[in-house]
Amino acid sequence: METRATFRLFGDATLTAAAVTERLGIQPTRALEAGDRVGRQPGATRTASVWLLSSGPGSEECTELATQLRRLLDLLEPVTAQLWDLARAGYEANWFCYIASHATEHAAELDRPTLRRLLALPGDLWLDVCGDGFDEGERGDAEQDG
Repeated sequence: METRATFRLFGDATLTAAAVTERLGIQPTRALEAGDRVGRQPGATRTASVWLLSSGPGSEECTELATQLRRLLDLLEPVTAQLWDLARAGYEANWFCYIASHATEHAAELDRPTLRRLLALPGDLWLDVCGDGFDEGERGDAEQDG
């Protein structure tokens, strides 16, 4: 299983990522501003700002999603009031979580204490779940059926 969690704040052209960093006093994993160039095409620019704080440098194997979320919560809970102020100012928040698991592995579990902590902060929980859909025994069976 691989997991990664990222807390994201999005703002229109008047709501900057730099303002989020200043308000929270936390350096983001990545910050992009409205008007920044997008891709290699000339004239293509970002229409919104985004402030990202990830649980680690990349997805991690054998690390539970709840562990990833608790890392972020430990950083963000001290600035709960500021996060709600940013949400009231128009920033959109979400918790984007990536989970990749093979069919024979276990499901991601979010315990009630972690869910309570998430609910105290702005943002919906987004789950990007993927996997190969087969374990070794099922793959052979599916190939024989097809």
